[in-house]
Amino acid sequence: MITGAETAHLTQKTPTIYLEGRLPLVVERTAADLGLRDGQVIQAIVEARPERLRLNLQDPPWLGKFIDLPKELPAGLRLAAGDTALFRVQLQADGSILLRPLQAQARTAPLPQDTPLPNRTQQLGFRPPDMGALALLLRPGFLDTLLKGLNPAAPELAALQHWQRLRPSMAQLSPEKLQQLMQRSGWVTENLLAKGEGGGLVDLKSSLRQFMRLLQSTNAEGAGRIQDAIDDIESRQLTASETLTGREWVFSMMLPFVDAEPVALRFVRSRRRPGEEKAPFIIHLHTRNRDLGEVWLQTRISEQTEVDMVMWALREDVVHRAKSQTANLRDELDSAGLQMTRLLVIHGPGPSDPLPWSPPETGSLLDVQT
Repeated sequence: MITGAETAHLTQKTPTIYLEGRLPLVVERTAADLGLRDGQVIQAIVEARPERLRLNLQDPPWLGKFIDLPKELPAGLRLAAGDTALFRVQLQADGSILLRPLQAQARTAPLPQDTPLPNRTQQLGFRPPDMGALALLLRPGFLDTLLKGLNPAAPELAALQHWQRLRPSMAQLSPEKLQQLMQRSGWVTENLLAKGEGGGLVDLKSSLRQFMRLLQSTNAEGAGRIQDAIDDIESRQLTASETLTGREWVFSMMLPFVDAEPVALRFVRSRRRPGEEKAPFIIHLHTRNRDLGEVWLQTRISEQTEVDMVMWALREDVVHRAKSQTANLRDELDSAGLQMTRLLVIHGPGPSDPLPWSPPETGSLLDVQT
């Protein structure tokens, strides 16, 4: 199935202005009750009830669920029955929910023809960059817990079960295995299908969609987790399509393993600077490994052959091991026709994300231009 996220770059996007409310809405329902995650953006229609307004959630898997609003809304927030509103979810330590309003579109008031209602593409753009939902789903054994109690012969499970059997162990990782993992990540297959090719290939995203349809009638919370993981995949697809402008290129994915935590990869090529023959190619890696602990690695390839590497590790013994292997790594790169210009190993946490990101300040006005 090819969704709007894969073809977003084919249509012109209208710049949208988002206004975050200064005060959040405090609601009575808990995150566990609704299956919400911190940082999510939800869309809802405002409905009038005898005593108060309520939100009718519009996005699967919360479609048809309601949140009663406080009788007194925060100052400056205007909501009326029939409005379509966007809220960012903020979870508190006790499990309660704060909803921070992003914008409200009144259904009763006429809108300019070039002002679209909030859609899925806009919501995907609000997701944080860490792919946390996908990383949780791909941890060894997590999918197996969701599969418990289901009929293993169900046709909706065939593709996912096949995909699970194809996951390599960490020791089996090779350039060929990496290429296969990229082909099954949800990117390549959809592109081939759009060209009338790729029939019979195993694809993570389409496999998860089939699995989610099966869970929606038996395990709403599990279906929500699957939807979150799909949103992480499509958010990265959207980011990649938006950077294919000739100025920069970004590709993000999560490598799954049968015996280890998933590995987050991001490939970046920035715009070419004056005087550069070609912009450097940068690879960001982040993993939590039971043998190495938490590790970050940034590899910068310039002039096709020059390799600059920076590694961060939380464990001191891993730092010492990495430094002791510098000569061996230099020889390995040299045998492949590459020259290591630097290897810097740092004892401490790495960058929170290769591309700096933080949610907008409360009350700020963002003018997103594409």
